[in-house]
Amino acid sequence: MMREMVLGLEAVLADGTVIRAMNRLIKNNSGFDLKQLFIGAEGTLGVITRLVLRLREKPARQDVAFAAVPGFDALAALLKHMDRALGGGLSAFEVMWPEFYELVTTPPAKGRAPVPHGSPFYVLIESMGGGSAGDGALFQSAFETAVEDGLVSDAVVAKSQAEVAAIWALRDDVLQAARWGLPFVFDVSLPIADMQAYVEQVKAGLRACWPGVRAYVFGHMGDGNLHVVISPQGLPSDARAAVERIVYAPLQQVGGAISAEHGIGLEKKAWLPISRSPAEIALMRTLKQAMDPKGILNPGRVF
Repeated sequence: MMREMVLGLEAVLADGTVIRAMNRLIKNNSGFDLKQLFIGAEGTLGVITRLVLRLREKPARQDVAFAAVPGFDALAALLKHMDRALGGGLSAFEVMWPEFYELVTTPPAKGRAPVPHGSPFYVLIESMGGGSAGDGALFQSAFETAVEDGLVSDAVVAKSQAEVAAIWALRDDVLQAARWGLPFVFDVSLPIADMQAYVEQVKAGLRACWPGVRAYVFGHMGDGNLHVVISPQGLPSDARAAVERIVYAPLQQVGGAISAEHGIGLEKKAWLPISRSPAEIALMRTLKQAMDPKGILNPGRVF
């Protein structure tokens, strides 16, 4: 999402040419948008040396709620309801499947459960605004309507910054999955409508190979982005390739992406065709050959 904040940049090409595209205009459609060649290319087309970033005013108010949700259909409806009711003020919709929620709210984790265990889904909802009392009232009203409509089965609304921090700490306590060793961590993107079936397919695939495997799912549902974290406990040392196949293969049929946030690098190269067509990959190779014919920039990455 950082891509949208970059207005301009300076980059050094493989032959030493310095591209100064330090645009400071919000609107500039004068020819190719060259900065987008370098953003996300992981240093394979040039080395970015300076950036022009678009800054926005810091929100003056933050409203946060944490809810238990009775089912995935209710979860999707809740996202749509809050987005519509808040008029663009929805800033986070962080979903947790129950295994992840229980992991981060059970000792030795320091987090405590804001609502009881036992629900199919949990979600952190955040709205940011200009600081008026009306923002808080709007958030409260939207949330109360969701409860009345049966989209939420249990909930708490943060009353202080300390409570906001405690709720966000649950979402951020991903390292709890490392209790049993370094986990396999995946960062995928797919249509919201396909998320529940995808997660069930992945869990079933894992259980079919290793019945006791622990898989934790959470993510930025509003962005269509899920994180799948798989504990290595009980997995053979050579399980990585099989785990990747279980996680990545189902994405192809739903038009998903193997990397929502973190790039391709070395680790995901073999799976790039799931997210990109042969023509797209061929064009990437053409750009790489034209801009770095000797292959000296971050060699071996992406494809």
